[in-house]
Amino acid sequence: MPFRPSRFTRRCRPVLAALLWPGAVLAQSVQPASVPCHQSPVAGAQNIWFPVEDGIRLYANGNVRFIWLDTEEPVCCSSHLMVAMPDPDMPGQICTVFSMPGGEGFRGIDLQGAEATYDPAHGLLVGTAVNIWQGDGAGLAFLMVLINQGQGTIEARLVDP
Repeated sequence: MPFRPSRFTRRCRPVLAALLWPGAVLAQSVQPASVPCHQSPVAGAQNIWFPVEDGIRLYANGNVRFIWLDTEEPVCCSSHLMVAMPDPDMPGQICTVFSMPGGEGFRGIDLQGAEATYDPAHGLLVGTAVNIWQGDGAGLAFLMVLINQGQGTIEARLVDP
């Protein structure tokens, strides 16, 4: 049976290209703020979104974890995404918190609606819709995260729909 790419897969191609080739031009795309978990003031169990079943997604047999964090304040932009995976070179975890480019959070994250695709040459690409605050109201964007467990890398792009 021939491979038929889904709408998600077709939407991911330019994002994947931008992540793999930083010089590539991708219209309406920015790099979100990324902070190692040990340096982030929001990366704590007290900020995990409840109910937990809505706030955590597991990939790669549970080795890659997406965790929705919410600090409750400021109301406009209190959500952040934490991505964690085992460090391939030493005991412990590689963990990154993603937020809006200025460091403020998202208005919300549709973690239950996240979609994933895997390419053995590049890694796991997960996309989820995020609500963003645009100063005068809410907007929609997609947070695309590329995880390469073999290399121990987590990269992301924030893309307009």
